Amino acid sequence: MSTSARTHRRNLVLLWASQFVNTAGLMMLVPVMPFYVQGLGVQGFAAVQTWAGVAIAAPALALTVATPLWGRLGDRVGQHWMVVRALVGLALAMLVMATATNPVVLVLGRLLQGGLGGVVEAAQAFAGSAAPAGKRGSALGKSFSATAAGSLTGPLLGGLLVGAGRLSALMTTIAVLAVLLAAACGWGLRAEHAPEPTRRTMRDDSAPKTGFWQLPGMVPLAVAAIAAYLGVYGLIPVFATHVQQTFPAGHAELWVGVFQSLTWGATLIASFWWGRHNDHLQRPVRALIWASAGCALSIAAQALPLGAVGLIVLRLLQGASFAALAQSLFFHVSQHAPDARRSGYVGSANSFLLVGQSAGPLLAGPMAVVFPAPLSIALMGVACAVACLCCFRANQAELTERASSHAEASHPPVLRSMSGVLEPATERTAPILIRPSEPYGPVHTDYTPARGRR
Repeated sequence: MSTSARTHRRNLVLLWASQFVNTAGLMMLVPVMPFYVQGLGVQGFAAVQTWAGVAIAAPALALTVATPLWGRLGDRVGQHWMVVRALVGLALAMLVMATATNPVVLVLGRLLQGGLGGVVEAAQAFAGSAAPAGKRGSALGKSFSATAAGSLTGPLLGGLLVGAGRLSALMTTIAVLAVLLAAACGWGLRAEHAPEPTRRTMRDDSAPKTGFWQLPGMVPLAVAAIAAYLGVYGLIPVFATHVQQTFPAGHAELWVGVFQSLTWGATLIASFWWGRHNDHLQRPVRALIWASAGCALSIAAQALPLGAVGLIVLRLLQGASFAALAQSLFFHVSQHAPDARRSGYVGSANSFLLVGQSAGPLLAGPMAVVFPAPLSIALMGVACAVACLCCFRANQAELTERASSHAEASHPPVLRSMSGVLEPATERTAPILIRPSEPYGPVHTDYTPARGRR
């Protein structure tokens, strides 16, 4: 095995383990947050729901602000140090939550988890920038599969331990694992290739920098990221209410857990396939079109009375489609971003996902009060359909840029010999020096300057 292959494998193992521990620690409280808040002394249904909602949304809100800042810092000091920093932040946040005796300290720990943590975002940025171009999609797919595995394992552990009062011990264990992984990543994470002297990187020194919003289709993709994650994460609380109204009393909680596990299981398996697919076609925006369409169809159809079998099929489709969203968006940004700004741009793109992830659950609560559960679910599907339309628009923008670049490469500017005037300096032609005694165009042996020529 070559040195590059060993480095690639070691990076993937460290990134996968780091994201798994981070996501498990983040998600283990989500389904049991009301019970945990009650254990901290909060009384009353309204107070419990309010504190639980704030605690659930706090990490995503902090991440929305912090991710672009950490991404830009990573471009300066190295992306692998951002992974180390995020793991240390995760350990600190877990210790604060493990020792919390009131909901205020719990929310503070969750804010620290988002603001100082962000292991997944740092790992995705590292995978998108450090992996070779031909393996970037596969690296992002394998990296994102760790998020799915952590989202599947964390709630199971939290549900098992919250009743026994051992959730604080699990938080302390995750803090210790995070410190150990931080040391391992500081020693073992290395970029697999040096930046290539491509035309883009050479141009960075002499031409204006390509801004984030100048990337192909970035405006509609930002809207698509918000809409898609709003629909997916807004479904979570509404779906639980829908299952409670549909399934027999006493079994709804079990079915919610089964459906959630099936969704994340499908996401875990499909993450690898989408990564290889993006590497093969190099068209991640097209993958976003199909993935957002799959989310729209599968989410909207869950509003229908299809029974357990129908919901199982739809949740599997939803999980498989969801697996492509974040990694394909990051892949597209990594393709077009300047090398020196790639990590920061990936962080900026991730902020729009986090906006949707935060807004979805916050909007779902009022919607569940105003609208019946099936209508709320259908509206979440509509949000994903909006994302699909935005991805179509972004795909057209990218195709237009590709066609323009191809046309420029195939038809270089030519010398205007008939007029005797050189191309302006704005054209991409090198200046041509011609002696005054030589005519423009081909030399003729019988050339005699004509008198009186103006």
